[in-house]
Amino acid sequence: MSTTETSTEIKAKILLDEANLAFSETSERKDSAGERNPEGSAWEEGRMEGEYDETDYQKILELQMRAAIACDDHPELEEKTAQLFESITPENAEEVMQTVLKDPNIMILGKAAVTTFVLRFPTVQSFVNKGHPLVLAMDEYMLENADAQNWHDYNNIAQENGWL
Repeated sequence: MSTTETSTEIKAKILLDEANLAFSETSERKDSAGERNPEGSAWEEGRMEGEYDETDYQKILELQMRAAIACDDHPELEEKTAQLFESITPENAEEVMQTVLKDPNIMILGKAAVTTFVLRFPTVQSFVNKGHPLVLAMDEYMLENADAQNWHDYNNIAQENGWL
């Protein structure tokens, strides 16, 4: 396997992990269930200034809002995604991935996170070098996993699903 390919197991793990994390992110929003709007994002606009062109920033806010609505409408997904994530093995990865792909709500959550990642880090170098100042010391996952393969994994998922 070349260094830019992503296994089915890794794809499923990323989509499920990101889908599950959406519940935490939803709880930090400024808006509430039934009143979701793009401006309800927990992201601080001032901190984001200059990081994206306005079109990308608005796309991210829209994706975050859709993910929050999916979390509101399907709270059972928090447990389902956690259980599926824990169940993944190299042997059952294809089966788990098919379950993920068939659930439109898990895909909404995964799309929001994966697309945001790729917009946040448009190139391998921007991720490996932490070229965006948005990667703060408290963003431990990103700092610990800032290698080229991790970027390729997210980019491959986005490309395969036509999210870019």
